[in-house]
Amino acid sequence: MSDFTHKSDFSANFDVRRPMDAVRVLCGLFYVPHVIGKITGYAGTVAFFAKAGFQPPAFFVLLAMVMEAACAVGLILGIGTKYLGVVSAGLMAVAAYAIVATRGLGWFWAGGGIEYLVFWGVMSLAVAADAWQREPGLFGFFARPAHA
Repeated sequence: MSDFTHKSDFSANFDVRRPMDAVRVLCGLFYVPHVIGKITGYAGTVAFFAKAGFQPPAFFVLLAMVMEAACAVGLILGIGTKYLGVVSAGLMAVAAYAIVATRGLGWFWAGGGIEYLVFWGVMSLAVAADAWQREPGLFGFFARPAHA
């Protein structure tokens, strides 16, 4: 058999019959415009991070870009999903905090609210929980007994 017949890892990590795979990919794809926006609007992003209280803001912008890019790649390709889903939820919690710190508590997105971030974070946790549940051992660490 030729080495060129190897199936890609993505096809092994994406099954159209599993709705959570589609949710996982969407959670990853949502990061793409956010990372691009941080790059193209760097000065404004740094100013927003400073206003939200993140010091030094340039460091936290870079950290956010790296973490969001890692979540995008990992969730889209199904790599490290059980960990990156939790990281993604954490990022959304921090983003929600930043919105509340700069604009006050609001729910609706059109009014500067956080419902989009809350939804994205909850979906990220669902993706992580699904990945942990699908792992072959107890929480991915210990092999399940044959009789279980």
